[in-house]
Order: sequence, then C-alpha cells, then structure tokens
Amino acid sequence: MSTPTYLDLTRAKEFAFEADQLRELVVTFEQSLVQEMAVIQAGLVAGDALKVEHALHALKGFMPLFATESLAQAMTDLYQTSREQALNVTGPVFTALVPSLEALLAEVRAWLAL
Repeated sequence: MSTPTYLDLTRAKEFAFEADQLRELVVTFEQSLVQEMAVIQAGLVAGDALKVEHALHALKGFMPLFATESLAQAMTDLYQTSREQALNVTGPVFTALVPSLEALLAEVRAWLAL
C-alpha cells in the first residue's frame, strides 16, 4: 500500500512561469500552512470561532493551488462547516484532517529540499 500524496503543483505551475517563481509560491504556502494551522489550533483551544473561521478561509483560498483536489475540497467543506456550525463541530473535523495537512507539509518541505 502506497503512502497518499497530497502535494499537487499543477495549478501553482499555471501561475508561476519560472522555477524560481514556483519555489517562491511554495515557500509562501509552507509558511502560511504552518501559521494557519497554529492559528486554528489556538482558536480551537481558546474557543474563538471567528479566528478559526478566518484561518480556515485563508487555507481554503490557497489549498487548491498546492494540494490534491480531494484535500482542497475537504478544506473548502470544513470552511463551510465553520461558518454554519458551532466550533464543537468544526474542531473534530479539523482534527481529523490534521494528519493529512501534516503529510502535505512534509511533502512541501521535501519538495523544497530538492
């Protein structure tokens, strides 16, 4: 059984015409992913639904450029959940996605290390 792959730069390559631009985009994505995940986790602990919603909105915005369609869609669905449901609904869904997001982050870092 192979390990799932979450990194998909197909759409990012449509925006970056040169390798340097693509690397810059991926670096920015890596920083944003780390930051927004931390904000979401802190927001969940603090019970700050608005903070969680805003961080999910940011993730939802750039995820389609860098992640597989299924993970990007999961983030879009989670953002919608955060707008329509209580934090006690959003939290467990986010927590369930954390392993996939961490795997994506590891793939991004491996790509940047090439």
